[in-house]
Amino acid sequence: MNITDYTGAVSYISSIPRFADKNDFTNMKAFYEYMDKELSLENKENKVFHVAGTNGKGSTCAYLASVSRAMGKRTGVFTSPHLTDICERIVVDDKHIEEQEFFAAFKKVYDLLGQFKAQEAYSSYIPTYFAWLFFIAAVAFKRAGAEVIIWETGLGGRLDATNVIVHKSISIITEIGFDHMEYLGDTIEKIATEKAGIIKAGVPVVATFREVASKKVIEKMALEQNAYCIFVKKPVEIKVNEAGRAIDFCYKSRYYSSADFEINTIAEYQTENATLALSALEQVYTKAELSLEKLRLGLLNMKWQGRMEEIEPGVIFDGAHNVDGITAFLKSVNNMENKGKKYLLFSAVTDKQADKMLKLINASGLFYKIVLAHMDNERGIDDDTLEKLKNQLANFENIEIYNDAFVAYEILKKDMQKSDYLFVCGSLYLIGELKRRIKEND
Repeated sequence: MNITDYTGAVSYISSIPRFADKNDFTNMKAFYEYMDKELSLENKENKVFHVAGTNGKGSTCAYLASVSRAMGKRTGVFTSPHLTDICERIVVDDKHIEEQEFFAAFKKVYDLLGQFKAQEAYSSYIPTYFAWLFFIAAVAFKRAGAEVIIWETGLGGRLDATNVIVHKSISIITEIGFDHMEYLGDTIEKIATEKAGIIKAGVPVVATFREVASKKVIEKMALEQNAYCIFVKKPVEIKVNEAGRAIDFCYKSRYYSSADFEINTIAEYQTENATLALSALEQVYTKAELSLEKLRLGLLNMKWQGRMEEIEPGVIFDGAHNVDGITAFLKSVNNMENKGKKYLLFSAVTDKQADKMLKLINASGLFYKIVLAHMDNERGIDDDTLEKLKNQLANFENIEIYNDAFVAYEILKKDMQKSDYLFVCGSLYLIGELKRRIKEND
């Protein structure tokens, strides 16, 4: 196949299955090792952060990256999913890679894959969509000369494409909750086992402490790997400054005793992600390398799309897409003081617990009006499911269904008064679709 440009590369990758047989990990690891041998991808001088978990992975990565940039480090970050552009998944310093750089990295992987598959044992190997993007990111970071590399896992950990990396400085595990149960298991213990599969021999582990069940799994796996493990609790001294759209909190630092920090968000749950990142950084760097000034600057400058993101006055997008995420989202909404009404636009993909999320939303009593909408996405919940969800909220009088999320969004904005708020949640795909169509209609 002759792929000659960025558009062709994206089209090719998008045609590949999203998931593969579990046995595929062996082939994936073998190909990565082949790439490393050819391109010297692994550099022991680099600082490598590996992040797994259910909620908060992307934000934790963003805090790690922002502090690393404040330290003057050339930084590469791999996250998922993207909202509007596939290049968003691969960031060097504070910008996603350009299309021509994406294609150059793709072409290198494509050519090496052809050579690799010439070996009879691997002739049938086809990387998944996610693995392709991971391989492209590894090449892109090498080409960019990244000194710090931050890898976010996909839905798991143990069999994740990112888990083929050999050298890393630390393993980070964010909050673990119920999500992707069809792949990871139906109990917290099973899910935690998959997520904690990123723990490697002798590599320190920093994890969020929420559930005793997941804590026990992580502790056990860390002990088996002789990996130093610490758990980070959410800060207790938190002050939400809504007027300034910021949060102040106190963190008990390894190097600086109890230190005060500020983050540019009204999402209280981000304090947990910020402290997790701080703790990880303090395990990787010495006090001389990690000044309090750089830590504060990095946290303050962090920006991350779709996490209580106020895209314009009174309009807030949040990527909460599971029960734990919605719980944190509702807490942030409840902390907001406003004299007007709160509107909610909600949609979800079929493999999420939309019924349980809406039950929490309804029970919160926070919203004047709820609108359920159909997304332009093959994974989005269909019209029949939307109707069932509406019937589930029969006690909530002000609820509507729209078959076009963007139309619903525009109508809600017109209905709003100056003191009102419109919140959008339930799926990052919903946020991505709205951002794309907002841009198209500007």
